[in-house]
Amino acid sequence: MNLQKINSRVDLALHQNRRAEYIVIVMAAAIFVLGIAVATVGAWAENAYLTIPAVVLEGLLYWPIKSILKLRRDNITLQTVPAIVTVLPRQQ
Repeated sequence: MNLQKINSRVDLALHQNRRAEYIVIVMAAAIFVLGIAVATVGAWAENAYLTIPAVVLEGLLYWPIKSILKLRRDNITLQTVPAIVTVLPRQQ
């Protein structure tokens, strides 16, 4: 078992997860800003046709937030792999 090879693969996976996490965070922020903007315009214009879809749009934040939490759990799991591998018994 080559620990250096395992560490490099874990580091690569963490790097890819970090990039995906940033993309999801940007998407979530865009959904949030768009929803707030549309809700504000709808409230200012007293137009329910704008306000109600804005609330629905804000509800779509559930999936990006769920994705961020899953990526963070995956990162924690990946960070523990090298520690677990070092305590495994050697092959005979």
